[in-house]
Parts: sequence; C-alpha cells; structure tokens
Amino acid sequence: MLFARRSDASFNFGISRDGVDEHLVQIPFLFRNIIPPSKVLDLGCHGSPVPLQLAAMRYNVTCIDYSDYGKRHPNLKFIHGDFDSHNFGKERFDVAIVMNAVEHFGLQYYRADEPRDKHADIKAMTKVKELVRPGGQLIFSAKYGVPDTVSVSGKPFTRVYDDKSLEVILSSFKVDTTEYYLITDRSSIRQVPKEEAAGCRYYNNSGTYAFVCVAATKL
Repeated sequence: MLFARRSDASFNFGISRDGVDEHLVQIPFLFRNIIPPSKVLDLGCHGSPVPLQLAAMRYNVTCIDYSDYGKRHPNLKFIHGDFDSHNFGKERFDVAIVMNAVEHFGLQYYRADEPRDKHADIKAMTKVKELVRPGGQLIFSAKYGVPDTVSVSGKPFTRVYDDKSLEVILSSFKVDTTEYYLITDRSSIRQVPKEEAAGCRYYNNSGTYAFVCVAATKL
C-alpha cells in the first residue's frame, strides 16, 4: 500500500474543533515559496501533512522526528530519532523546512528526557545551516512578538522571537520573504504589519499570539 494508515493522530491542517493555529497559513506559505522539486529536509514532522504532500509532488523528502510519522511513500524517508544527535554524514539538502520546531528545543515540554538547554534552538539552526547547500532554501516559522519563554501548566513551552533573536537564528541566510500573522482567541487569523506583530505578547492559554513565516536563501 502506497500510503500507510496513521495509528496515532490525524494530520494538522490548521483548523479543528479546538480552533485555528499556525498551520492554516504556514502550509500555503510554504507552497507559495518553496523552490521546484528538490531534495528536502523537514525538521519536526510529526502531525504535519507537508512531507507526504511534497513526496507526492515528486520532491525527494527526508523528515525527522522523535515521534513516529506513520506514513510512507517512495519519495519519503522518515528518520525516527533526535535531530541533534543524528549523523547525516555528507548528505546535503536543497531545502530545509523548520516550522514550529526549534522554538521548543531544549525546553523539555514535549520530551522529559531532553537535556535542558536555553541555546538548543541556536544549536539546532547551526546544524540546519550546515545541512543546506549554498544557494539552498530555508522555510521557517516561529512565534513572534515581545521576546519571552512561555510556560504552559508550569512547564516551559515555547520561545517567542523578536527581530534581534531572529537575526541570530537566521544568520547565514538571506531573508527573501517575511510575513507576519496574528491569531485571535484561536478563532481567527489574519496577516498583520510587522509593527503589530512585534507588540504582541503571548499570554498563557489566551489563544491570541503572533507568528512569523520566513523564506530565506543560504549564503
């Protein structure tokens, strides 16, 4: 069978009975900006339809997550493991997809056995840079606004980036396209000016927050 059945959870397309989330616009952003069929690395693929979609569109996709992906396709390679410790050898990619991923690295929210490291996001992006060929592409998204590390139920959950921290994260990449969005009460989502997104503060469980989508080129 070409497409294996998922046994754990359905794909997240950004709208559910719980409301809307980033995927609703991140996935269209990716397809508007990704370069033509190429060799792709997707970091943190669990629950995302993107690797399978790209594989069906004849992209050569490698995706990695510590949680099972649950789908297969001739053009899709899934690595069940940690991005930080996995050895890719001399393999290099035309495109790296990092959506809603490194903002959680090193915070132990999703993995209690993960080493606590406040710089884990920077270290992960340094590895991403090494894996993308010169002239290759990065598709990136993360929480954006008043910089913070937000906790949920008393546990650190996500980082919120501002321009200064994004500059560190995206060093060695030339930003080509940037879009800012605001989710309000998890009931609506709209594109907003950078200034509006920059002033947004992520309140625990409020359902209102901003995020940024970036398409960039490896220098």
